[in-house]
Amino acid sequence: MTRFVGWDIGGAHLKASLLEAGIGPARLRTAIVPFEIWRDPGALAARLHGLRGDPGATFAVTMTAELSDLFPDRASGVRAVIEACSAALGSGSAARDAASFRVLDIDGRLIDPPQAAEDPARVAAANWVATARLAAAVLPAGVLIDVGSTTTDLVPFAAGSPRPRGRTDTARLVSGELVYTGLLRTPPAAIAATVPLRGGWCRVAPEQFANSADVHRILGAIDDDGYTPPTPDGRGRDPEACAARLARMVCAEARDLGPDAIRGMAVFLQDRQIDAIARALHQVLSGAEIPGAEISGSREAVACGVGAFLAAAAAARCGLRATRLADRLEGIVADGGAFPGLECDSMSRPARSRTWDEAAPSAALAILMAAEAGAIRLPSAGPAR
Repeated sequence: MTRFVGWDIGGAHLKASLLEAGIGPARLRTAIVPFEIWRDPGALAARLHGLRGDPGATFAVTMTAELSDLFPDRASGVRAVIEACSAALGSGSAARDAASFRVLDIDGRLIDPPQAAEDPARVAAANWVATARLAAAVLPAGVLIDVGSTTTDLVPFAAGSPRPRGRTDTARLVSGELVYTGLLRTPPAAIAATVPLRGGWCRVAPEQFANSADVHRILGAIDDDGYTPPTPDGRGRDPEACAARLARMVCAEARDLGPDAIRGMAVFLQDRQIDAIARALHQVLSGAEIPGAEISGSREAVACGVGAFLAAAAAARCGLRATRLADRLEGIVADGGAFPGLECDSMSRPARSRTWDEAAPSAALAILMAAEAGAIRLPSAGPAR
């Protein structure tokens, strides 16, 4: 049995995927662990140690945590994450233990930690590259739409490789390939400035009274376990507590508004969030210039992430068919068991993915490593439909 572990180290969540390849279908376990790095940066190495899965596995890392304002700049953040990975895997120095793991760069290559530490911009905010590379390996052309807890990535791909217009976060914000909206952590005031209420349009308070997780919990799109970040008021994750927070957004009490009005606000906010993703998708489709392969002509979108249902809805608004990576890779079986070695406590509340592509970047890393090592075979992308 050969094992591969991918880590996706974000500022608010840690995602780990363990792929085991041997006789029969490969098995893939994933874990999503809430960890707000700015609250306890010194604990990152310990958290990652609990997500090793198998210390003898082959490891690769990608990250977005370096953007946290905990760090004075992104280069410092990249180096701090690399050091934490080295410590988690048994070494206190990336330079002394370059072989213990590799780091994904913006071109889709896996490089040694000293190279990454020397050129931090090369590996910063590169997690979308892993998923886009996997999508391009199994589909002829299309657009990746990965809706995470905080952001959405939209990446065109064709002819076996990602074809983004932007590569840095800033360039991707301009190109529409990065949208700061997510399933769980987006303030409703960042989704809409007003909401429909009692026949009028009520302005919302731009305070951190609620988040998008409250919206989707009220509508039943997520359950308590899927509501992984801390709640804005420190209270519960049940629909009633979420309704109280959403009501506060318009400076009211839930009992004064009533359940129908609160649900109406939630429906509107979800619709606006889908629309924001769809508008960016229209922009991405209009700018995709791929010789020999029409991205928009493929009519295919890969929907993944914890908010994959939002991705699928946005794709439908743009006339695209939504597909899941988990459905395209039938030779990989999702293992719903507990992630090996992961200890649960009140701070880590691990969530197992219903499908492994909810933790898409970490899963893609593990799958791509296994394919490059010859431990698994990816299906042919085939011709565009």
